[in-house]
Amino acid sequence: LQGVGGTDPAADLPTPGADFGAPGADSVQDDNTGPEPATARPTHAGYGKIILLGEHSVVYGRHAIAAPIGLSIRAQIAPQEHGIELVVAGVEADPAVDLSQRVAALVVRRLGVADSGMRIEVFPELPRANGLGASAALAVAVIRAVADRFQLSIDDQEVSALAFECERIVHGTPSGVDNTVATFGRTVLFRKRDGLATPETSEIVTAHPIPVVIGLTGVRSLTAQTVGLVRSAWQRHPQRYESIFDQIDELVLAGVQALRDGDIAQLGDLMNINQGMLAALQVSSPELESLVGIARRAGALGAKLTGGGGGGAMIAIAEPDGMAPITAALQQAGYSTYLTEIR
Repeated sequence: LQGVGGTDPAADLPTPGADFGAPGADSVQDDNTGPEPATARPTHAGYGKIILLGEHSVVYGRHAIAAPIGLSIRAQIAPQEHGIELVVAGVEADPAVDLSQRVAALVVRRLGVADSGMRIEVFPELPRANGLGASAALAVAVIRAVADRFQLSIDDQEVSALAFECERIVHGTPSGVDNTVATFGRTVLFRKRDGLATPETSEIVTAHPIPVVIGLTGVRSLTAQTVGLVRSAWQRHPQRYESIFDQIDELVLAGVQALRDGDIAQLGDLMNINQGMLAALQVSSPELESLVGIARRAGALGAKLTGGGGGGAMIAIAEPDGMAPITAALQQAGYSTYLTEIR
């Protein structure tokens, strides 16, 4: 399997991270019918995600709330005579491409088409290593594209399960949140069940859309690294960390009701408390704390890191008429932003 950088052959497809910094960009609904490349081959997508509440504790069997965002990764298959080639548009060879090669190799093996020639073309909108689920979105997009190309019957549950296998390559001990949202594209309450392949998931429907601004620290963060740091600390002091995980779980369950009620103030309060607990787990960073502070001073009702931490991204919420000052403050401080909503 050969991985190479490249340029997007279709000018009308999104370029990586294009929506960041565009205050008017939103949409959490993605119907997978975006512009097709000039070759008219179909594209297949995996959704990006944010974790609203419950990072890290979800790895230890507690609940988390996760929601899709309007950024995705798309893939398409072009036939070729021999070999399997992976091309990630706009990305030169780097460790992320190497991991993508391994993911693609696992997918074609599991789907039984490793002996077929194909060129897998990937078009990322999601920035890598920012806690927004890029690796899971890539896996889901590649699985769907390969299955379609070879007319394989695979349902969404099977797509998610295979994407979870791919996540093990990237993250070591993933929770299963990212592949679930990348596959189904819905806001969910999620809990991993020990010894069982299928997690507990239930869809959350909000009383009305809740606007969210995502801010990028500019510091790439590897979820596997922060998950490993928390695991080491948990192994040294299990009772101490289990207590923190239990408290986070209580926040998550309260957050479900706040979402259903459309109570943005309550949800924001829960996010702020959750951020304090994530800082106690030592997965925040100076850059994340700076973003959180800017957002709160600009009127955010809630602001916290999202994803693994250590850098990456922050999310903030407010009433709809309070979002513009937050976005402006983050951009004036030099941070890239993206507006989306939970619904």
